[in-house]
Amino acid sequence: MLIIHAYRDGWPLCLGLMGFFVVLSLAVWYLRVPRLEWSLNPKGIFWACLVFWLGFLSIVTTLIDSPYLPLSKGAISMLFMVAAFAGLPLSMPPLVAAVWALHALARGERVRLSSLLLLMLGAFSLGAVTSNMHDVLWCGIITHGYRQPYAAGDDLAAFYSVANWFGIPKTIRADYAFFGASMILLVLGELLLAAVSLRRLFLIESRK
Repeated sequence: MLIIHAYRDGWPLCLGLMGFFVVLSLAVWYLRVPRLEWSLNPKGIFWACLVFWLGFLSIVTTLIDSPYLPLSKGAISMLFMVAAFAGLPLSMPPLVAAVWALHALARGERVRLSSLLLLMLGAFSLGAVTSNMHDVLWCGIITHGYRQPYAAGDDLAAFYSVANWFGIPKTIRADYAFFGASMILLVLGELLLAAVSLRRLFLIESRK
């Protein structure tokens, strides 16, 4: 199966992805910043996050539709890729923050900044999971269940750059099977980060 070959041939990148999320998760779990214990007005947070979410998601959905803009074809393609792959993860934090603030407002409570940041980080991670699961499934389909190689195009330019940092040859990284296998590790790392963030959030809120 090509997934096994991908992990064998691209082990530096795989270890790098795993190490990044382990270090980040440990930082989220153990790091203590006293200034983040401030309490905030829930009404202001609710309206700010709601308005931002509506405006941001409107822009993202417009860019996904590849609108006519006075830009080059390459620039429009880049905007589409950023909106399609990063739009959902980035739209999750303000949405959940607005809901969290609304709940606090209904209970007559203030919002703790540390709790809000942990919630938004967990929401971003889960949004990234859904975005990257699309990559895993799409690559699995185009490679017939990760059994046949399929040359990747310029849509993976950002991934090529990261893989190049770890010395992964182009013959290996420019394949959707390798990309999909890497995204599996990314999904696992994002799930770990989301679990750690939301677990710490639960512990903070249970002590209130």
